Amino acid sequence: MKAALSHSHDGSDAMLVVVSHGRGRWLGVMPLIAEQRFGRWPARIWRNWSATNQFLGTPLVAAQSAKIFWDRLLAFLDMRTSGEILLHFERFDADDPVSIALFDRCKQEGRACHTIQCLERPAHRAGDDAEVRGDAKTQGRLRSLSQRLERDHGPVAITMLDAGQPCAAWIDAFLEMEASGWKGRMGSALSSDPATEILFRTVIERGHANGSARLCSLSANGRTVAMSSWFESSTWGHGFKMAFDEEYRAYAPGQLLMRDIRSRIGRQPHMSFDTCVPREANNCHRLWRDSRKIVDGAIAIGSSRQRLHFDALIKARAVYAAVKTHLAGPHAQ
Repeated sequence: MKAALSHSHDGSDAMLVVVSHGRGRWLGVMPLIAEQRFGRWPARIWRNWSATNQFLGTPLVAAQSAKIFWDRLLAFLDMRTSGEILLHFERFDADDPVSIALFDRCKQEGRACHTIQCLERPAHRAGDDAEVRGDAKTQGRLRSLSQRLERDHGPVAITMLDAGQPCAAWIDAFLEMEASGWKGRMGSALSSDPATEILFRTVIERGHANGSARLCSLSANGRTVAMSSWFESSTWGHGFKMAFDEEYRAYAPGQLLMRDIRSRIGRQPHMSFDTCVPREANNCHRLWRDSRKIVDGAIAIGSSRQRLHFDALIKARAVYAAVKTHLAGPHAQ
């Protein structure tokens, strides 16, 4: 959070909400930001704040304290007098105990909770042996590509950066590789913006130092052709950033590297893994056959009058979406 708040454009506007036992042990924490619009609609709202390139927004809450966390947080937002009508939550894991506690809380007290978007990301669930073995056709294709890469360019090797090794050179090489590809040409590479570059550097350096970051490279005859980073806790891994040398595109080096990552995760029986990419974005779903459901939504807060405003806003959004779809016609739809 310190790195994210320091190096994000709107980090100084974020508010860190903490639920604790008095001034003692924290039960949970959630960064929030106040906004004047809900999408295209003018409205005073709260939104869970996320850093650039943060792919999960579920707040950090002790699972056994999730019920009291949401009870206190929603009551706190209800009592605020700034006129906010909703809490806009983004990128929550729908099956996480913390998210489930929120949905249950809303249902129990009759608080409106509206789902805005729901998507699935390729993932691995701990203990799913069938998923670890994967699709035989995909495995055969990747073995063939690896053999072709070795035949055409020399020995293929996959290396992990050891915990004791400095990671600055790995970071430099990754940023250079990413910038040399389509992201660099589109201006969306990490190094295209000084803020995203320094955030990436800081997070990777700290993650490598505390043992949570994993830094991996795929090489052919000593030349690095793909690189990937991800994070691991005791039970979950989360994909972060991957880059590949576009001169080797025909060999799908990113998928070859992802196959190795999936194999490494599969050897840890208690580890689940979220690729953090949409299922339709690439061929990840052929390697990760399970999924993780990620949801965005809006929850009514405030007085009875504010909640009526919330209901009117949600209805207006639905009508607008229906009219827009109708005017676009069947072909556009």
